Amino acid sequence: MKNIANYIFPLLLIFVGGALLIIGGRQGQNSWVMLGAGLALLAGVVSLLLQMGIINRTMGTVLGVVFAVVAIGLAYRNYRSVVEVLEFNESKAANDRLVVQGLKDIRTAQLGFKEATGAYTGSLESLRQFVKTGFIPMIKAIGQVPDTLTETQALELKLIVRDTIMAPALDSLFLSPRLQADRVYPFDPDNFVNSPTRDKKPYLLRAGVINSSGRSVPVFLARDPQPMVAGDTLLVGNMEKASTAGNWTGE
Repeated sequence: MKNIANYIFPLLLIFVGGALLIIGGRQGQNSWVMLGAGLALLAGVVSLLLQMGIINRTMGTVLGVVFAVVAIGLAYRNYRSVVEVLEFNESKAANDRLVVQGLKDIRTAQLGFKEATGAYTGSLESLRQFVKTGFIPMIKAIGQVPDTLTETQALELKLIVRDTIMAPALDSLFLSPRLQADRVYPFDPDNFVNSPTRDKKPYLLRAGVINSSGRSVPVFLARDPQPMVAGDTLLVGNMEKASTAGNWTGE
């Protein structure tokens, strides 16, 4: 019975290591996990050979030390692989917050540009100059609305009148305290057309007109020029339908 018990641990290592290799191969685990499973299998084989007397105790001890060192190294490498994934995810989340803020600024500027001109622009320089020096028509009510009336009723009674004034685009779209409150970074009229990350590359901007329900509708599309993950590009707008939505979560 004692002799049989001596074989339980080696056989268990062989079984566990082999099972992990099979499962890891099917699940597409990384090379470090597969190497660790293979090491467990090999350790079980060596332990079994030692119990069977095929290798002597000195050789078994040497191999055990080698396996222990390799196992520690693999454990650390697996730990680092998990940490690296977490660090990358944190870095990408921070990067995306910056890019999303920039794309929101492009959208805000485009909506103002359309209000002023009737169309979107595909030129980043035109958009920048509009924000810095352009004006947006704004309807302002002149007069006072009595507490007992709505603004529409006051207009009908001619107690107030509406007038269109031209307001600076920069102040109206970006610089009011209300608009500054939830920003990720301060608005810069000179550089908002460039991505705020890494190489400060300009956003990729397109604009055009589509036919929607028999009428011409302006559209635009702005993209992140340098996504951290290929195929995971942040963007706002659409060139195929009338939408100014972004593709990020929480739009």
